[in-house]
Amino acid sequence: MSSPKLINGKNLLWLWLIPATLAWLLIVIWKPSGPGIFWMEAAVISACSLVFGFALAFRNFKATRQRLLGGLFFSSSSLCLIFSVAFLGCLPFQKRMTPAQIEQQRAQGAAVVKAQVARQLAPRDALADATMLDLSPFYNRELRFLKNLPDFRTITPGTHSWNGVKFDVRAEIEVSWGMPKGLKGIPVNRKCAELYFLHGLEWSMPSNTVSQFVIHFTGTNTVILPMMEGRDVASESFPQNQNYAAQMPTNMVVFLERIYTNAPPQPWRVFFISRWVNPTPDQSVETIDFLPGHVGDTPFLVAITLKPAGSERK
Repeated sequence: MSSPKLINGKNLLWLWLIPATLAWLLIVIWKPSGPGIFWMEAAVISACSLVFGFALAFRNFKATRQRLLGGLFFSSSSLCLIFSVAFLGCLPFQKRMTPAQIEQQRAQGAAVVKAQVARQLAPRDALADATMLDLSPFYNRELRFLKNLPDFRTITPGTHSWNGVKFDVRAEIEVSWGMPKGLKGIPVNRKCAELYFLHGLEWSMPSNTVSQFVIHFTGTNTVILPMMEGRDVASESFPQNQNYAAQMPTNMVVFLERIYTNAPPQPWRVFFISRWVNPTPDQSVETIDFLPGHVGDTPFLVAITLKPAGSERK
């Protein structure tokens, strides 16, 4: 694989300057965006390097084998040159997003997901009364359960009563340190003696506080309710553990369970009920925030039910 003069200015033009310039122009025109922006731009650069690498091999070699091996060699050399310069910051291939742009992108992604869930959302049950907060505008994930499988039994979405409390169970609000970071401003705007949260935890890193509810009263008074793993909620990885029953908090309710022929049913999808007693029931609760606890935790909220101030729990 020899040529009278492979290393010369004209060949270097084909090897580096032309593919780099073309890749830069294509990226500027295309303006890729999103989490996979690096791989999109890398694909453009690689394609340009391959095209001009093999073109250079066809110009310099006659034999098919030499052209093939030469094309691979030239393309690899071209990629190394271009990416070396790009990563040194000399070429604007990888566009750095500002924190504001990242947040805007997260908000756009969250809006798309919420719109998809809204299209599949079951209508609010006629039995759902004013004590059950309507979370329809905030749902960002459908209720996860297995359909049409004979070895699983699930409860259908709708109004359900657990531990003497009614809940509007139709979808979920998942929060994490990814997208979205948390949900703020669930409207309440009324006095209440107690609040009941139906929530869960899909996955958790080793931590204690996996989520928290922030209750805002009229004025500046705020109460923070930390949800502790093992006390208020538990990770859904528990079905893999044979001793799950002994490790679960006592406030667990089963939404989906697996049926066995010669063994008791095993909970597969569970929720947890957390009760909060309002120390100042004469003060109106304006809004509630639902926030993740730590990086890696993925808590979710299913429903919120309140007990009006002055009423008695039935």
